[in-house]
Amino acid sequence: MTDIELTRALERGELPNDGFHHGHHLRVGLVYLDESASVADAIARMAATLRAFAASVGKAEKYSQPLTEFWMYQLAAARALAPHVAADALFAACPRLLDKNLYLAYYSGDGAAARSADSSGNS
Repeated sequence: MTDIELTRALERGELPNDGFHHGHHLRVGLVYLDESASVADAIARMAATLRAFAASVGKAEKYSQPLTEFWMYQLAAARALAPHVAADALFAACPRLLDKNLYLAYYSGDGAAARSADSSGNS
């Protein structure tokens, strides 16, 4: 399945919760960045898709807007450095993207947002 096919299957609600992992989130995010006119547009598309997905698997409360934005900005920064490479090559060049706990290095304060995001498993 290509990344575009994965994205369209997610949009149609055809993916099971247990079959959609961190790497899949990243691939969908890259598709949205490539298809959108701006990072803000890509974030809006990703947010809408993930909200619908979370609701479809009975876990609407698990969606995290801050975590979605974090990952989309990480992807946008990596994509800016390598605008025309495939996802696998981008992940090889930026392996930190594959660390689903990377966001923990960026949270400060009481950590409530990080704990909330960590318990959700969303990216």
